[in-house]
Amino acid sequence: MKLHSKTAAVAAAVAVAGLATALPASAVSAGTTAKLSFAAKLTADGRACSGSLVEPTLVLTAASCFPENPQGGTPAKPTTVTVGGHTAKVATLISRTDRDVALARLDTTITDAAPLKLPAAAGIPAGELSLAGWGRTSTEWLPADASVAKFTVSSSTATSVSLTGANGADACKGDAGGPVYSQDNVLVAVAGASWQHGCLGETQTRQGTNGARADDLTGWIHEQAIVGTAKAAGHGVTVSWTPLAASDNATYSVYANASGPAKAVPEQLVGTTAETSLVHSAAARQNWSYLVVSSTGVASQAFSAKTGNRSLTDFTGDGKADIATFVRGSAGTVFVANSDGGQFVGRSVKWHDRFSIGDEIPLTGDFNGDGKADVATFTRGDTGDVYVALSDGTKFNGNGTLWQDDFGHADDRLAIGDFNGDGKDDVVAFTTRGAVYVVLSEGTKFGPAQVWHTGFGFGSEIPMVGDFNGDGKDDIATFTRGDTADVFVALSDGSKFTGTSVKWHDNFAFNDEIPAIGDFNGDGKDDIAVFTRGAAGDVFVALSDGTKFTGTSVKWHDNFAFNDEIPAIGDFNGDGKDDIATFTRGDAGDVFVSLSDGGQFTGISVKWHDNFAFNNEVPAPRAITVL
Repeated sequence: MKLHSKTAAVAAAVAVAGLATALPASAVSAGTTAKLSFAAKLTADGRACSGSLVEPTLVLTAASCFPENPQGGTPAKPTTVTVGGHTAKVATLISRTDRDVALARLDTTITDAAPLKLPAAAGIPAGELSLAGWGRTSTEWLPADASVAKFTVSSSTATSVSLTGANGADACKGDAGGPVYSQDNVLVAVAGASWQHGCLGETQTRQGTNGARADDLTGWIHEQAIVGTAKAAGHGVTVSWTPLAASDNATYSVYANASGPAKAVPEQLVGTTAETSLVHSAAARQNWSYLVVSSTGVASQAFSAKTGNRSLTDFTGDGKADIATFVRGSAGTVFVANSDGGQFVGRSVKWHDRFSIGDEIPLTGDFNGDGKADVATFTRGDTGDVYVALSDGTKFNGNGTLWQDDFGHADDRLAIGDFNGDGKDDVVAFTTRGAVYVVLSEGTKFGPAQVWHTGFGFGSEIPMVGDFNGDGKDDIATFTRGDTADVFVALSDGSKFTGTSVKWHDNFAFNDEIPAIGDFNGDGKDDIAVFTRGAAGDVFVALSDGTKFTGTSVKWHDNFAFNDEIPAIGDFNGDGKDDIATFTRGDAGDVFVSLSDGGQFTGISVKWHDNFAFNNEVPAPRAITVL
């Protein structure tokens, strides 16, 4: 039977506003108790409703259970959901405007309780249906379990159904939002108003329950099912999402785009997994858009993250550059002190106990693209072996995994950079004869050596690496020093360094001054600095405009990194602007930092550690590439 409109309104006031007793009740008159994995109980201050788990983070219920939230959003009254043996909170509501239906998004992912099945196609099935709810029953005010009763459809519209219960059953107070489903546990409708015939404490002789159709809402529910988040640490992005029901056996494809909204096209695919997270080795300093699409065709809305600077020493992956020291010699111990943004914390925290032995050359970089910097060591000599130990955020793992067996020989000068812009750091070797070789990281090893330039960085020039035009691919620069102090740049196009004798500055880094690379003003393009050292301790900077380094004798500090101290570059406070540090070494082992404000390095003698990198230990980061 179809309820008269005036009567329905009265019934709705009773069944919804009166849904709640002081505590939630159990369900339907003339029903039977049932243990249902999907039957959900929603409780708030002065209100109780029912619902059904339809996806691991979604409970379907009646929108009228939240009268203060007609447009959805965060519940005005904090609401708790009990379902499948779990208790969760409602984080947000997504309401329909065409019928009394809402999705409650949980703050917990429930994967061990089977959700109610969603219909493959719209249509009300013939035969008996079941209605489950946590409202009162014929005999109990506060039952401990949900109850179920049988109903048939007496009439329907495009958005509603009228239900007649077997044996005089009706929905009771607390049942609003409860699922109406077929005998094979497929969703049909959501319970709403009722005459409450047969409910404890009611004397109504009329019978009938209304519901909002849900058989045509599968697509809408799926639109809300996968919610993605992206968290960038440096250039590594951890992409996470809410899963579909386990019964779907879904895999998930992640698409990424740095030049617009992500789309499900092959060229934007960055990975496929059965898990609910994936690490994207993204290019630095980019706004990345992401899209997650399941193998069943369900897709998320686009979501985004902005990558920060690529850090050669962010060992923990928190976006702040840390420091390490390599004891070398026969011990090969590696110690790390993490930055908390105001100091380097930890004393003698050992991250590896046998790495970079003797006079091997240790360097750092994120070789697997997970946003945490790793360590590499180069044996050089005749062997040219390159070993890597990956960071897990607390230590460097593995006793030297061979990533290349023929790279960086004799007096080759070595540096780290992401030369093809894939988010994984590569290695470049500059020979004194001007040949430049690159080995690209494949995430688990370095590929074969390739010639990327044949006339760059000759003799005693100082070659270095940085993204000088801000395109996400690292380029190379060389400092002639001496009396000329020219700076030449060759830009990466992803497969080679282009340009010969392209001068970006003609008056920078003379004689024994120490040049360095960093993005000091935070504009996404790497700049150049020089440390005069000696007794003066001046630091000069020339900023990149993408085609040249601008400024001559622009002093950013006048009292930093004296004599034989080891200057270093890194974004130590994680603000996107590279700072400077200096290691005094010797017996003191002090480490001083001066932070960039975008126009100068601030602070004098600000000590961030007083017991790190002694004597001949090799610190990282460091402006001097080879010691």
